[in-house]
Amino acid sequence: MSTHTPARLSRARMAVTAAFIVHGLVFSSWLPHIPAIKDDLRLSEGTLGLVLLAPPLGAIVAMSLTGAACARWGSAAVTRVTLVVYALGITAIGVGAGTTWGLSLALLWAGALVGSFDVAMNAQGATVEKAMGKSIMGSFHAAWSLAAAAGAGIGGWVAAVDEDLFTTQLFAVGMIALLAALPFFTSFIPDAPPEAHAKGRKWRFERGLVLLSMVAFAGLLAEGAVADWSAVFLSQERGASPMVAGWAYAVFSVAMLIGRLAGDRLVGRFGRSRSVAVAALTGGGGMAVGLVVSQLAGDSGLGQASFIAGLFILGLGIAVIVPVAFSSAGDGPGIATVSTGGYTGWLLGPAVIGGLGELMGLSAAIWVVAVLAVFAGLVAPLGIGALRGASDKEKAAAAP
Repeated sequence: MSTHTPARLSRARMAVTAAFIVHGLVFSSWLPHIPAIKDDLRLSEGTLGLVLLAPPLGAIVAMSLTGAACARWGSAAVTRVTLVVYALGITAIGVGAGTTWGLSLALLWAGALVGSFDVAMNAQGATVEKAMGKSIMGSFHAAWSLAAAAGAGIGGWVAAVDEDLFTTQLFAVGMIALLAALPFFTSFIPDAPPEAHAKGRKWRFERGLVLLSMVAFAGLLAEGAVADWSAVFLSQERGASPMVAGWAYAVFSVAMLIGRLAGDRLVGRFGRSRSVAVAALTGGGGMAVGLVVSQLAGDSGLGQASFIAGLFILGLGIAVIVPVAFSSAGDGPGIATVSTGGYTGWLLGPAVIGGLGELMGLSAAIWVVAVLAVFAGLVAPLGIGALRGASDKEKAAAAP
């Protein structure tokens, strides 16, 4: 049972929400500048693709180290430090954007900051969730989604007004976000003391965590595939106009937001295992139906609409995957393991769909998204159950 007062926990929840907002706002504000950077550096599509591998690579390297840091110093302290360094350090992208190598190194550094902050704030979120005794992780990720949309809007506006303000924009957004988050720094709460069997543990690779890392891999690969290929699929395979093709990811993003807001209530009522299984299987099934109808209808408006409807159901379903996986992982080292699997999926998503598209066509390759959602729905309960069973056994063994 938590020893914190309701008011203390409410402030802690607001603090974690603020951290998620900073994370989404700051990094997404640079994304609209990619086309201009590509033109300035005269990068081919292939070269740009290689350069954009740097952020997830940096994140993967940093995540395990951050998990160990959370185990040693606590997620509250690590969240404070990584938030400050992250908010100001992203400016390096603007500084390094003058050359290809400079940009690559800056993105590697930025990715490491993104990954470190991601693990720390999710670990603190899991601590607050456990102390409150109810599911709230979905609301944190919903706040991230809204902030990311706002950050992209800011970056797009600056890019349209004056691209030379890129570095200034990154610094200004980071500084404003940091100053807005500072009042919440004292509201983070300490992690619960580790059980006797878990003391000193800085790295976690239990069977349950490995399964959940596979679930996160599937979920984020599916998300990344939709982000990179949904518009291409609609325009290339269904003859959609640029405007209609652009609706695909927007509709998917709205569905993800709704799913994350509703996910906490779903988990609170039905539990983690049942909720993620039903949601992910429904999402994968809905996407599959949308693809079948779209294939039968071809280039007609029905073909386009059915695909977009399938994406909406998919977004509702897979929205709960990452929040539930992080909640189940429970601490810094565990979240680091799950996050590494997730970011690896995000990293490989474009290449997987692109490679399969070359081999069998994009209409067949896009089915991977539906299959991954179903996979996540089947495996997540196994991972959650394995962690619960392992914890019960260790507690029993440690009891006098």
